[in-house]
Amino acid sequence: MTIRSTFITVTAAALVGLVMGGVFGFAAGKLTPDFFRHVIPWQDVEPVGFATFGGATVGVLLGGGLGCFGVLLQFILEWRKKP
Repeated sequence: MTIRSTFITVTAAALVGLVMGGVFGFAAGKLTPDFFRHVIPWQDVEPVGFATFGGATVGVLLGGGLGCFGVLLQFILEWRKKP
């Protein structure tokens, strides 16, 4: 894998994680807004916005980590295949 394809793979995985985490956070904030009122230490933030932001942030971290793991796995498989 070239550095460009590695960068594109990890970036795409992080962006997909951003979208999925944001959608999950938005749905969680809409379904259970009272839960996020207890989690937020300040009261002037909307629970749906906080849940969406938190879900998107964690989605980027987990998606990027999954992309890095995929690149590492691809590297190991290509390295073992060469004689």
